[in-house]
Amino acid sequence: MVPTDMLETIEDVSALLGTVLDQTHDCIKLLDRDGTIRYVNERGAIAMELRTPSELLGLKWVERWPAEARPVVERAADKARSGKIARFTASRVIGSRPSWWDVTVTPVRSNQAVEHLLVIARDMTTEVEERERAEAVSAEMRHRLRNAMTIASALVHMAARGKSEFQDFAGEISSRFAQLGRVQELILDPTAKKTFKQIMTLLGDVYGHLEIGALPEVELDDRLMQAIALAFGELATNSLKYGALKHGATVQVSGSIADDGLELIWREETVFGQARDGGQGLNLIDRIVQASGGRIERRVEGGQFVAKATFPLTV
Repeated sequence: MVPTDMLETIEDVSALLGTVLDQTHDCIKLLDRDGTIRYVNERGAIAMELRTPSELLGLKWVERWPAEARPVVERAADKARSGKIARFTASRVIGSRPSWWDVTVTPVRSNQAVEHLLVIARDMTTEVEERERAEAVSAEMRHRLRNAMTIASALVHMAARGKSEFQDFAGEISSRFAQLGRVQELILDPTAKKTFKQIMTLLGDVYGHLEIGALPEVELDDRLMQAIALAFGELATNSLKYGALKHGATVQVSGSIADDGLELIWREETVFGQARDGGQGLNLIDRIVQASGGRIERRVEGGQFVAKATFPLTV
């Protein structure tokens, strides 16, 4: 027989545990082995837009999901019954609003046998909506950049209309605008596979007067590729305004894989003066590289300006 004071202790601990679970933002359910709901915290009831947790008790957990999500829910429950932890993401409509959930199903053992399933669901609706909003903005930006390049090309052709001596020049400029538009769209497209050599070669074709040296054929994720392209763009802009590209001189670009990451080396026959007050170019390059976890070194050697940006590679 269990002593009365021990029963009171057990009841106190159970009450305290229930209070703690009710404070969490996660939706927590305890299921029988057959998937019947035996416990729901208050957050779980609120998430389902119910008045009390008791409205879910005795119901089948799988049947609370829409038909299209039930196969993955069933597989997760079966995996937990076999003694393994299962995880999935699924959507459902609550009220009139779609929601998305990151769900973990964990086996609860008694005497080594799985007798219950613990379900912890995290509401990731805000994260999904923000991601979809960011993807929409990115798609709109790609569309606007493409339109900007098209408009710029049209303006160049309009300016050269009727002037035969400018036709070749207008054609070359339009070709470079089109190439730059393609590169920008490729860089910003999250579904496209991109390599360091591919992007650097395409950018070299856009700017001209670039000697592209050895480049490693390494595939990079979007975040790192965009950082590299932005750093390259700022180096090119700086050169167009003040350096070798402004004067029609050549810039040498190369890259390699070192122990500490991927190196981009920019070399031009220019010795820049002191940075002007309020100048942002070099500072912006520093911030772009550092934000990606990399570093950049600048030096002058033999009358050449050399910049070496090192970006971390993840395996």
